[in-house]
Amino acid sequence: MEFADLVHAQGAVAPGAGSNRMSLTNRVAPEMESVSIPLIRLDATDRRDRTDAYWDWLANPDRRSLSIKQALREPLVHFMLAGAVLLALSSILGHSSAASTQTRIEVSAAEIDRLREIWIRQWGHPPDAKQMDNLVEDYVREEIYYREALASGLDKEDTIIRRRLVEKMEFLSQEVASAAPTEADLQQFFAANQQKYALPAQAGFAHIYFSTSRRGAAAFDDARAALAQLVSTKANPAEAAELGDSFMLQAEYPPQTREQIKDLFGDQFADAVLKLEPGVWSGPVKSTYGWHLVRITEYRAPGQASLDEVRGQVATDYKNWRLQTSSDNYYARLRQRYRVEVDQRALAAAKAKDDQPGAGQPGTSPASDGSPADLD
Repeated sequence: MEFADLVHAQGAVAPGAGSNRMSLTNRVAPEMESVSIPLIRLDATDRRDRTDAYWDWLANPDRRSLSIKQALREPLVHFMLAGAVLLALSSILGHSSAASTQTRIEVSAAEIDRLREIWIRQWGHPPDAKQMDNLVEDYVREEIYYREALASGLDKEDTIIRRRLVEKMEFLSQEVASAAPTEADLQQFFAANQQKYALPAQAGFAHIYFSTSRRGAAAFDDARAALAQLVSTKANPAEAAELGDSFMLQAEYPPQTREQIKDLFGDQFADAVLKLEPGVWSGPVKSTYGWHLVRITEYRAPGQASLDEVRGQVATDYKNWRLQTSSDNYYARLRQRYRVEVDQRALAAAKAKDDQPGAGQPGTSPASDGSPADLD
């Protein structure tokens, strides 16, 4: 039967159903005219007929076989079956591969060399065959326990592990910046931080000590009398030293900064020494030990250091600055990936605790409603 005949035959099923027809034009066969295919509404009888036909189809093996063969020849069925097979294989192989990876421990040549080098550094000689086997077995044991610990979640909520991982991330962020600085790097850093490397005033001095523990209140008067004698007689250093008491530290010092002098004799002595006239005996000057007569042997005014004078300090400061800068920049990039929410009410309450009576005691902390605030 031709397609046109089939269409006309279907149209004859429900004549007069003009309102339920749709137009169909065959663009392939020019000789075929436009036809109308009725949209049929099935009543109870039609539904029973179709149900009976379905059960007849099920009861007829030849018809079922023919329908299945026809369906299997359809490309769409081939595509769907192939997709289902590929999906099943992917699921099975993927699960098997993941399970195999999780339970597979590879002790590579590089790892064996590393274990051997560690042994040599620790014991000073290569391991023998049995010791090498033990090293490998210890590594496997450690790896198994490590994986099982991760699988059990033992790394969670552990402050020590958390800090250790943070330290490793910071170390990795600074690794690129650990290279030795060039001369241009040091010069540029020194020029930008010259104020930090300004040289303070320094004074070299000799002193004569008068002990308050030996002389008591007379130490000050004895020092003044010795000063008068030094001025009048212009005694040499050996004769001058005999006028005072023995001292546990040095009798003469090369140029020292105020901080260095303070560390040796105290604040009062350091402030006074840097104001004394060079070349003459002065005093008495009070220290943490007693009284002193002091003669400035060399004075250096404050000034600006050259790079060569402070090269070591500049190199250290530059390295520390570059490491910190690298770490800060790495953190800033990571920080942009996260949305941070802080309970501002709880934070404000925590900040206000120091201003409240009974702060830090149980029951004095204000309650928080838990409402988060976006920091970004």
